[in-house]
Amino acid sequence: MPSPQTILHVDMDAFFASVEQLRDPALRGKPVCVGGIPGQDRSVVASASYEARPYGIHAGMPVGQAQRLCPHAIFVRARGGVYLEISKRVVAILNDISDRVEPSSIDEAYVDITGVLKYWGGTEAIGMGLKERVKRELHLTCSVGIAPTRTLAKMGSDLRKPDGLTIITPDDVERLIFPLPVQKVPGIGPSFQEALNALGITTIRQLAEADPQALFKRFGVNGPHLQDVVRGKLNWEVVPEGEGPGEKSVGNSRTFSQDSDDPEQLKIYLLTIVQMVARRLREADLAGRTLTLTIRYGDFHTVTHRKSFSLATNDENDLFRVAWGLFEENYLLGSPVRLLGVSVSRLSARSARQTDLFDKESKLYPVLDALRDKFGEDVIRRSSTLEVHFRKPKDNIHFSKPLTNEQRRRHD
Repeated sequence: MPSPQTILHVDMDAFFASVEQLRDPALRGKPVCVGGIPGQDRSVVASASYEARPYGIHAGMPVGQAQRLCPHAIFVRARGGVYLEISKRVVAILNDISDRVEPSSIDEAYVDITGVLKYWGGTEAIGMGLKERVKRELHLTCSVGIAPTRTLAKMGSDLRKPDGLTIITPDDVERLIFPLPVQKVPGIGPSFQEALNALGITTIRQLAEADPQALFKRFGVNGPHLQDVVRGKLNWEVVPEGEGPGEKSVGNSRTFSQDSDDPEQLKIYLLTIVQMVARRLREADLAGRTLTLTIRYGDFHTVTHRKSFSLATNDENDLFRVAWGLFEENYLLGSPVRLLGVSVSRLSARSARQTDLFDKESKLYPVLDALRDKFGEDVIRRSSTLEVHFRKPKDNIHFSKPLTNEQRRRHD
């Protein structure tokens, strides 16, 4: 498994819940659920403390189910601005280690430490130093995986949670990774797992050693591709923000703990992502003219759709209207979604944006940001998220297996 790279993946432990327990000592040692609002239909848990997890509660679970599993759980509103600020401090610590840092979500990031191994004293010294600094400066814990590829590093960070450090060398893959169930591979959701299990593939070893032709016949190119990923033969470079293809952009994405085909839930997720992107633009005093929507389906098929504005904007209403329009026009109705992402590019200074003399709503955003910081992201929600109506879905298909090549061609 040749690879010249050494990749570190850091995952903040139960991030939202841990932050809330840090802010309120009365919550420490108790089962805490963040983001869920008891009594609201379709409200889901965004983060569960480690005290809540023995009851079976996890992120993405409906609040009603979480309440039944643990009646004495404490539900706390999410405070996106607070989490974002701490996330920035984590990234700042990572940037002190290496200049190759790629945040993948608000609580996870990849770091290419290949070129700084000797400077910091090797992989273990880097991993331990990072964990100690996060604990000392932020009073939070994180789990770290270090490996030759991004996928293996991410799997390593999940092996010894919470507050763990796992170093995986090429010689360790068979011992540490191959015995794990296939659902431990990032991107393999319940549907994909079920399809693999039907072929008699229940462990990563069985996936790595399976007949590539049989995988191709069942899953198309995704089968052999996934096999190469778990074997460590495929890797992706760590791309720091602003160094991606084309020009700089500001974006955010969310990978769901469970694939979702619920349009109402997906719309709420998308709104949350857009609000985060808009807030980051406003904090940087930037506006953009092109919005890119990324949809990753449960079978790893990923598509992007773009639309440009006539004027640069950081107005979350404008951004959400375009993002949702792209989604409802292009979403394969009924197919499970694993990830949604939004980025805004063709950036310019906010002062350069031409504004309507009667555009009063933009003046409210600092107030909205402050309210959300104090009372949670759901304190104010746009009426556009209350109902979901698709204008013209591409297909009306319920997938129990990955997309076919013909479906991909129609979709792309």
